[in-house]
Amino acid sequence: MKPFEKILQDNKDWAAQMVAEDPNYFKRLIEIQSPEVLWIGCSDSRVPADKITGTQPGEIFVHRNVANLVIHTDLNLLSVLQYAVEVIKVKHVIVCGHHNCGGIGRH
Repeated sequence: MKPFEKILQDNKDWAAQMVAEDPNYFKRLIEIQSPEVLWIGCSDSRVPADKITGTQPGEIFVHRNVANLVIHTDLNLLSVLQYAVEVIKVKHVIVCGHHNCGGIGRH
């Protein structure tokens, strides 16, 4: 099995497990897009926002890019920020870096 096939199968298995444990799991998620926090973090695969914060789906709104950069010309970041503040009404914005980030260099 190729890596992307395994990821797709694991996703199907996870979804089936969630529905088996709670038949309304996905129906409930539709209604809870109201997190208080926008998390801007690094794309590094070793720093997944939900895992390191112990949060569940619906609890944080996440934007990731290389080196968790916030640059005034990054339209993708700006659209996420605008949506988070104006539509979702987040109360906090966290920009989270990590040790030895390859995106900003190692010194």
